[in-house]
Amino acid sequence: MACKFVKSLKLCNIHKISNYIEHIQQDINTKYFSSTSNKEILSPSFGLIFDIDGVLVRGKQVLPGVQDTFMNKLTNSGGRFVVPTVFVTNAGNSLAADKAKQLTEWLGVEVEEDQVVMSHTPIKMLHKYHTKHTLISGQGPMEEIAKRLGFNKVVTVDSIRNAHPLLDCVDHRRRVSLKDVQSGKVVPSPIDPVEAIAVIGEPVRWETNLQLIIDLLLTNGNPNELPPTVPYPHIPVIASNMDLLWMSEATMPRFGHGTFLVCLESLYKKITGHDLIYDHLVGKPCELTYQYAVQLLLKQVSQPQQLIRLYGIG
Repeated sequence: MACKFVKSLKLCNIHKISNYIEHIQQDINTKYFSSTSNKEILSPSFGLIFDIDGVLVRGKQVLPGVQDTFMNKLTNSGGRFVVPTVFVTNAGNSLAADKAKQLTEWLGVEVEEDQVVMSHTPIKMLHKYHTKHTLISGQGPMEEIAKRLGFNKVVTVDSIRNAHPLLDCVDHRRRVSLKDVQSGKVVPSPIDPVEAIAVIGEPVRWETNLQLIIDLLLTNGNPNELPPTVPYPHIPVIASNMDLLWMSEATMPRFGHGTFLVCLESLYKKITGHDLIYDHLVGKPCELTYQYAVQLLLKQVSQPQQLIRLYGIG
């Protein structure tokens, strides 16, 4: 599950950036804004890429100094950013638009949707998968997220359960028997075979998602039929957010989506003897994620060629 780090980023913290911005504040205010229209004519030589969890907030608590930095040093009196700024998070169970609204509330300044990169956002660039019948795994508005990412035909884990009601057996309270199906008490809802899997966030019922994803990998996406041999390579898998742990308001780090992926990889390896193959990994610290963030930064400047340095605050 290795990703290539972007070596050009200089990692800083909020206090260092705050001091740096303070040092050049006067120059920014005079050079980069029109005194009459207050409209951005940004052409600074650097841009900012902010992490969110553990950097700007912990859980839902804004960390000390963060609001002051954004309200008084990173934005002008009209609330407009004085430096090209994007927010990159490994959160994946919500829409970028919703995260932008949350950031606006936390920071006290207006954050636009196109300033936010969720863990799954770079999947927008993976066009060749968008036409495949894709299982999307996670929690939250999965179908809406998939639509925003560009997928044309998606299916959720619940849809897989409804199509193949005998597969999900761990929770005895939800277990369906063959008798239930044969009697018509439970009627399966047929779906087309799954052609790809996008694992974009930790689910609520890990046992269900692990079981059904493994089932699809072992059957080329059609668990109605058991193939004579294990298909390998398996159908394409895309995953976002490899963070094993993340820091919330608890005293100790909590399991992240990376922990779920480790479970998936381990089970697949134990069952088949093969390594799970990821066609693409996105989210921090993958290069594709930062490439996408840079594209958003370039849209915020009037002279892109002058943007020669990026600061990653994490």
